[in-house]
Amino acid sequence: MKNMINGYAESCVKVKLRIAQLTKEKNELKKQGRTDLIDDLRLEQRIRLLYAEHSQMREVIDYLTGYMRRIEQRAKT
Repeated sequence: MKNMINGYAESCVKVKLRIAQLTKEKNELKKQGRTDLIDDLRLEQRIRLLYAEHSQMREVIDYLTGYMRRIEQRAKT
């Protein structure tokens, strides 16, 4: 279970890094006036999707962590 939680946590970090990369790219393209390329690459959609995935991964981590705590509490009693 801990390995699964750690895997999700690592994925969260990777997703946040990718969001930062795509956001930086989008901002650079905006400065260059290349909004057409932003649309062609679907950067805003990809960023929104990554935020949604990150949120879902955090929910899974929270659920699994809570489940582990409940199991540990049952084992103590």
